[in-house]
Amino acid sequence: MDVVTLTDAAAFHDLRDEWLRLLTQMPFQSVFLTPQWQDVWWRHFAGDRQLCLFAVRSDDGVLRGLAPLMLDREAEGLSRLSFVGDLDVCDYCDVLVDPAYVSPVGAALVPAMLDVVGDEGDLELINLSVHSLAPGLLHQGLEAHGLTVEIEAVETCPTIDLPTEWETYLATLRSKDRHELRRKLRRAQTSARLHCRVTREVDALVEDLEIFFSLHRMSQQADKRAFMTAGKAAFFQDLACALGACGWFELALLYADDVAIAALCGFPYGSTYAAYNAGFHPDYGHLSAGIVLFADRIRDAIDRHFTHFDFLRGNERYKYRFGASDQPLSQLLARTACSVSGWRS
Repeated sequence: MDVVTLTDAAAFHDLRDEWLRLLTQMPFQSVFLTPQWQDVWWRHFAGDRQLCLFAVRSDDGVLRGLAPLMLDREAEGLSRLSFVGDLDVCDYCDVLVDPAYVSPVGAALVPAMLDVVGDEGDLELINLSVHSLAPGLLHQGLEAHGLTVEIEAVETCPTIDLPTEWETYLATLRSKDRHELRRKLRRAQTSARLHCRVTREVDALVEDLEIFFSLHRMSQQADKRAFMTAGKAAFFQDLACALGACGWFELALLYADDVAIAALCGFPYGSTYAAYNAGFHPDYGHLSAGIVLFADRIRDAIDRHFTHFDFLRGNERYKYRFGASDQPLSQLLARTACSVSGWRS
């Protein structure tokens, strides 16, 4: 196996076709793992980090593994390799690997990564799905090279396994949750003239995202209001352009009469519809706008034959009332013998 470390951001484009082909072979696929997503993140948030895309090829030149990582350095000489991405906006990260080449890709990747991180550095891989091949790919090799490796569950992405019919889905809910959902939908529909509009075209997405930003900034939660900075809004706009061009970004807007009262950014990708980020008008809480909008999106996902509805990171109670079950996320931390703690508190 041959490993090449690519440090120019042009690699996001140059590897695009091979990257996406490799991703289709993974047991778990997500829009967060596409080169389009990671390219947009890099342009907005990379700062002074160094890009390290480790591309692993078999003897016939076929891309068999890809580790999209970045290197941080501190003045004290410490270094850290981590995924391209962050906890603010990225729900999944992973090493891409052809399942038929897990062992040889791992054997090639570990020394290449350690050569970059050096004798005083850490490897920090966050937001690995329960289906990730990365722990098995790297764990043994890292320990064999003298690193201390910790793998631990850190969060969850509650997900619904979708049936083929809306009524069948409702029947899977606990009776109390099913009754409450139907009651809230009836009450909302009799209290106002509700309709949902979904935007998919890039030009319309750029325009309608302003409605989403406005609703997001109305939140009564201080941390949610603070999230949507000018920089984050610019990231969303570029993301909508990059993913929207591929059909992977949608914005659903719920209206009461002619007033937008809720908005949800969603990612239809592969067999999964992922609910990414939402905003709600605080004056319309009596209409249960969030419940109405999520129910509309779940029904639509069923009608479009998606097999999973992913609420993404966070264990908020409403997700389980929709029948979601936990899909754990884990992180892999590997420390060299000489590294000094301090990267994580």
